[in-house]
Amino acid sequence: MLKLYFLLTVLLAGEAFATGIEKPLPPMRVIYIPGFGEEPSMFDKIHPHIAGEKIFVDNWKLLADVTGEGFSATVYAQYLVALFHITNADVVIGHSLGGWVAINIKQLTGCRVVQIGSWTDVRRVMPLPINPKIIYAFTRSGLVFNKLTQMMMVKLHYKNQPSKPVFEEVFSNLRTRSKELVVKQLKLIFNPLHLPVTVSPELRIHAKADHIVAYPRTDFVEVPGDHFTLVTHPQPVYNAINDLLQL
Repeated sequence: MLKLYFLLTVLLAGEAFATGIEKPLPPMRVIYIPGFGEEPSMFDKIHPHIAGEKIFVDNWKLLADVTGEGFSATVYAQYLVALFHITNADVVIGHSLGGWVAINIKQLTGCRVVQIGSWTDVRRVMPLPINPKIIYAFTRSGLVFNKLTQMMMVKLHYKNQPSKPVFEEVFSNLRTRSKELVVKQLKLIFNPLHLPVTVSPELRIHAKADHIVAYPRTDFVEVPGDHFTLVTHPQPVYNAINDLLQL
């Protein structure tokens, strides 16, 4: 009887040990958040080169589900954290507005964040010439995002640039899609936060020729191109991200 007990104990211990070493660790989750007016396809040139389970946030779809007064980047970050069960084990990569949402997610969860052409201080964004509430009203009436504005922006910043078709596609979204969803994206940028940002991203990636978001005042990795460098010059972008993730 004693021998049988000993044998069972050894077998059970061996099974537990084997189970412990064979159980795979859960894959790293990488959550991608596109910028103002953008689609998740903005990350198509970089995400195939980055490991991990991938989740792509579609702001155009999800923002329609967030209702109520007092909308801000804090509120949207809370919504995404609950929807995708984001924890400090996740990595969030955001471009432009997406990076701003990402840093607000880090404020709530402690996750790692990569910002591409983004900010932690809204004053680094191309400033609005007038009160944001007036811009919201003008946006609803079609006076801000229209063909004339698009032509002027292309002439000023994107003429003969490889990023021109990328900018035109994004601006086309802003012209033709739901004006209320465009306003919501503007509110993510300019409405006051409910919870101030006191954290920093693990990695900032920025191009010198970015005409939309000013140079960061803290350490960052400089890459060629402009605001849409992740499309026009993807390799330096995903190399910098992989260097971080392999630490």
